[in-house]
Amino acid sequence: MSIRDEGCALLAGEPECRCAADVAVLDERELAERATEKFLWQQRAEATGRRAAARRGLDAMLAAVRGRGPTALVHELLRLAAMLRVLGEDRADVEEAGALLAELAELAELEGDTRMLGEVAAMRAHRAITFGQGESALVDAAAAFAILTEADVPPAADEARRLSRALNGLVLVLLKLGMHELADDVSQHAIAVAEVHGSDMERLVHQLNRIRLQLSWAIRLERGGRLAAAATRFVGAAQTARTAAVLWSRVHERPGDGRAAADCSIIRSAYALARPGADHLAILDGVAETAHFTEDRIVLAIATARCLMATQRRADATAVLQPLRDELSADSTEPGLAIALHRELSRIEGGTGRSDALARYSAALEEELWALRESRLTALRSHAERHRLARMHGAVAAQALQALQDPLTGLPNRRALDLRLREATTSADSQPCAVALIDLDRFKAVNDARSHAAGDQVLRAVAACLRTTLRARDLVGRYGGDEFVVVMPITALPIAQTALTRATHAVAELPFDVGAGVTMSVGVGRVPLHSEPAAALAAADAAMYRAKRSGGNRVVSAVSAPAAHRRRTPSRRFPVTVPEEITAAIPRIAPA
Repeated sequence: MSIRDEGCALLAGEPECRCAADVAVLDERELAERATEKFLWQQRAEATGRRAAARRGLDAMLAAVRGRGPTALVHELLRLAAMLRVLGEDRADVEEAGALLAELAELAELEGDTRMLGEVAAMRAHRAITFGQGESALVDAAAAFAILTEADVPPAADEARRLSRALNGLVLVLLKLGMHELADDVSQHAIAVAEVHGSDMERLVHQLNRIRLQLSWAIRLERGGRLAAAATRFVGAAQTARTAAVLWSRVHERPGDGRAAADCSIIRSAYALARPGADHLAILDGVAETAHFTEDRIVLAIATARCLMATQRRADATAVLQPLRDELSADSTEPGLAIALHRELSRIEGGTGRSDALARYSAALEEELWALRESRLTALRSHAERHRLARMHGAVAAQALQALQDPLTGLPNRRALDLRLREATTSADSQPCAVALIDLDRFKAVNDARSHAAGDQVLRAVAACLRTTLRARDLVGRYGGDEFVVVMPITALPIAQTALTRATHAVAELPFDVGAGVTMSVGVGRVPLHSEPAAALAAADAAMYRAKRSGGNRVVSAVSAPAAHRRRTPSRRFPVTVPEEITAAIPRIAPA
């Protein structure tokens, strides 16, 4: 049997995972599948030691693949390692989860992966909720909501499935926050994406979470006295359960339409809560072992208690709810459903003998909780809108900056240079200011003898050399063709000439396979205050031609323009146009 066929040793019954040793012989898809299987198995493992072994195995796999650099596999293992800690029960997991999520967010930022940024925000919110920090989770939940609900569905199936998975994670976060209305919209979007791109298992997960959403919503509506709306949600949950049951049968390779094969606690709870009765009791008892999650156990207990009450078995109903209530007394992961569990037990134990004052107090308390929920819902929507506007502003700013950037070299383009020159002539903060015009010597021969692609490579190399040789405050821009312009604020002409001479030598010394032997002819002049930028450029241009006629590879200073001609009409070679819509995108020159 090959390593591929063996699978994870831990899942096969061994005490430890050995997948890290198989990293060299398995491809990325196989490693990702093993990691996912280990993660899912860990969530259902009964023994604490076995869960810890799964976690050690995932961490070892991540350590083994980190050396490959940022890859899809590294992203996936980072995500799974973070999720293990997000869903963990130890408060020591908080710092570890935070570090992993920060690393994941940094990789997403570098790659411009907004979908992953949204998923990371949802995971952070989930972690905050797990440790009873629901209010602080609102900002991250709002960010995830703003990002993921506006994300376009990618055409590639794998990317679309990742978006669907991220949306599903957001559904769970919103559900824990009691934001059922928002969770409902996100759930429907996630299911629509999964219907097109997902597997039966992925579609099943979405349908099961939709059942959880509808049941939690119905129970919450009941607590608020909105009984008709609650009944509608219970019926909706039962209808979703029928869809999920069919998928359950397919996934588990069982024949039929799913009605007899779905041994799943949340599906059976939905049926029972829609129409409580004795006929559900044996089935609910039989699926109790499939309720792995706290929310499923609470819902199953409430469903079982209501079926018992339908047969007047009050003591048995109390016996179902009371141990779970006591067990979860210190558990803050499901505050909404935990309150529902207390309420259910109170109704059964109190019967008709509850005092009128206590009933009024309970109703008033529920109204207060409902008002708090509405306030949090409003806050989350407000945070989401602010985040959306901030992202929109960032996109507009990025577009403006892109309009000011030369696509070949990455340097500022002619528009950006015009704006900077206009600022230099109108602000005393940038004075004294120098401007240089650079033309490459023998560049045409590079294009003719090699190719325009080779010429582009030379332009990029010269641009990089200028940017690293000159000072950070000097604006180096591409003016067109093989011409560059340098704006040097707070720089006297002799200092500018020295700096440009240093840059000229650096370009001349580029290796031939990089610079192709080109050199620079540079003309440099002053940019006086209250002068026309075009006049300064024209003076630098004339000096550049003197440098070229002298053999090139040198810097020549311009003769200052007479004061009487400083306001002349801009020349046709150097028109200065300042696009008003992008003026704000250029930072102002600050004095040294």
